[in-house]
Amino acid sequence: MSGVSRSANRDKFGSIEIGRGIAALLVVLHHTGSIMSEPRFFGAEPFNSHFNNFNVGVDFFFVLSGFIITWIHWSDIGRKERIRSFAAKRFVRIYPPYWFILVPLVILYLVFTGAGQPSQRDPINIILSILLLPNVIPPVLGVAWTLTHEIFFYALFAVIIWAGRKALWILPAWALAIVAANLLVTFQAIGSLAFPFSFILSPFNIEFIMGVGAAMILRHARIPVPYLIATLGVVGFFILTWFFVNIQDDPLVGRLAFGTASMLFVLGAVEIERHRSLNVPRFLLAFGASSYALYLVHPVVLSFSINLSSRLGISTYFSLNIIAIMIAFVATAFGIFYHYLIERRLIRFARRIVEPRREIQPTDRYPAENDESSGIKSEQKVSRVEA
Repeated sequence: MSGVSRSANRDKFGSIEIGRGIAALLVVLHHTGSIMSEPRFFGAEPFNSHFNNFNVGVDFFFVLSGFIITWIHWSDIGRKERIRSFAAKRFVRIYPPYWFILVPLVILYLVFTGAGQPSQRDPINIILSILLLPNVIPPVLGVAWTLTHEIFFYALFAVIIWAGRKALWILPAWALAIVAANLLVTFQAIGSLAFPFSFILSPFNIEFIMGVGAAMILRHARIPVPYLIATLGVVGFFILTWFFVNIQDDPLVGRLAFGTASMLFVLGAVEIERHRSLNVPRFLLAFGASSYALYLVHPVVLSFSINLSSRLGISTYFSLNIIAIMIAFVATAFGIFYHYLIERRLIRFARRIVEPRREIQPTDRYPAENDESSGIKSEQKVSRVEA
């Protein structure tokens, strides 16, 4: 490896956007299968339960989040005055689109007491869910458990921005603590980790650190044979997903395995694109830009669609596999609509209120805001990486 010039440190990567979209689709398919398999609905999983393996899309998201935050905010580290801007950007990107889904859901569970679980009406859990703070029970919107890890990581990264780059040593120390604690649990040297240690030392957190490591490597070095590295990441991820299903059941080994595959893809893909732009189809960039919206919306759409489908008895006319594909398509379409019709407008509105006006520059704009009509700056340029 050799040093990297400033001109190579670009922040537009179409392959990363595609990866985000695929990861979101994997999560949608996973939840499609798991919800359909519930006895109250169809009582069986489509495609011989293969959808059950696709929850690993979350692993890619965690690695990607660590990479993006470090890549975009690397120059902010050590500049205390940038903490406010960092916090504002993270708040605007995460909370308004999330609250727009959460608040109606909370009202639904409070009004219709037969819906959902008792924990989804618990006042403390509702408050913690709104704030995206960790809890011993799942949040009201189930998929938001990943967002609680995101917010924790953002808070830690804010500390690093304040303290400077010497504080980056917090991350390998944190990783070693996660590995040590989980190995002790695996070999029964200690019992299971109690909350909040089960959250702080969750193996999922190590994937954020792997993403940070990828960004630091790319900021300071060139990656040799990037096409090979990216291919190894993609092929490795596929092989682990399809042929080593049981590895997902090991919290530590599974996260290290899928995290490593994700990290390899990021290293190779970014190295390729920062020196040579890829002609990525606009619809794929749009799909990637919609990934967060899709992640938020799909559980609600799936639950409603699967409930309605089972009540209408459409299994009489279509196979379980066809029903699953149709329902997943509907959820994906709703996610894209939510992104373009609601999420982008919420972010723009919130930014006017929260973010410091003098610090909003054209290069700070989110992918969804680069073009009012399409969310993409141009056909020749790839969309900007953003968390």
